[in-house]
Amino acid sequence: MPVTTPLSLDAVNFSNRDEVDAFIQQLLAEGRIRVQADIAKLQAMGVMDANGKLLNRELPPDMQEGSERDFGG
Repeated sequence: MPVTTPLSLDAVNFSNRDEVDAFIQQLLAEGRIRVQADIAKLQAMGVMDANGKLLNRELPPDMQEGSERDFGG
């Protein structure tokens, strides 16, 4: 099996349709991994259930109306 290196935006040959398609597939695969990791993190934190529904719709205390908040600006 040939060893392939990941394509980068700087290295992909946009004149070569096969290379562009491979680059897009690579981006999609990386995106799926990130989204799955984010979903698992939100589920572990108790923010979302296994069906993607929010479990808690309350804002944190520092974001609620009337709280003194500092946006650092």
